Amino acid sequence: LGVDGLLFGEDSTHTKDVVSAHSQVSVKKKKKNKVYVSGGFFSSSSVRSVEYGWNMLNREDSGDFFDLYNWGSNQITVNPIGMSATNKWDTFGLSMAIGVRVNNYMFYDDITIGKVGGTVYPVPLEGKVKKSRFTTAAIHIPLELTVGKPSNLALSVGGFADINFNSHTKVKYAKGPKAKESRFPVNFLQAGLSAKITFNSISFYCNWCPAGIFEDGKGPKMQVWSFGIGIL
Repeated sequence: LGVDGLLFGEDSTHTKDVVSAHSQVSVKKKKKNKVYVSGGFFSSSSVRSVEYGWNMLNREDSGDFFDLYNWGSNQITVNPIGMSATNKWDTFGLSMAIGVRVNNYMFYDDITIGKVGGTVYPVPLEGKVKKSRFTTAAIHIPLELTVGKPSNLALSVGGFADINFNSHTKVKYAKGPKAKESRFPVNFLQAGLSAKITFNSISFYCNWCPAGIFEDGKGPKMQVWSFGIGIL
């Protein structure tokens, strides 16, 4: 290497005015898995905005008076607020909601229930009874894990908590006024498990509430099963 450039060989008179050298380094960055979070009023998630189902009881005490007409014992749930966190392919996610759930339990026989000293007992009805039922209303908070796409086909499992704020009976006679009694010793918090399969915008669900309806020692012991459909 001299003033005239770079010499190739001892006797070489060939020079090169420019010499360049470089090294190539490639770095691959791993893409991070993104989590997409959404929420709002009637937002799209695995939790359906509206659910309608039927209640059934698994009684622990045989011969219990709490005998239901199952097809008239319905469950209505409205979940106006929904939240979800999913992967970028929308095939795996966690969803929850806040809503209101109303459970109706229609008696099979012409009876209703009353309470004495905070304990529930049966009350036979006289006259022609058209309908006799017991109703609870609660703030409903479901949480579920979903595999698959709710917009196509998905399976969800999870649980829920119902915070009861109302309970009452209602008797409707064929002729005459309606009778109503409120504030029964129901469990303030009712928790349960749920499973759901979703096809596009329709879901089929099953819920199980092992704690039952009433507080221990104040009403019949029973587990509540419910199944139904959800939309939106």
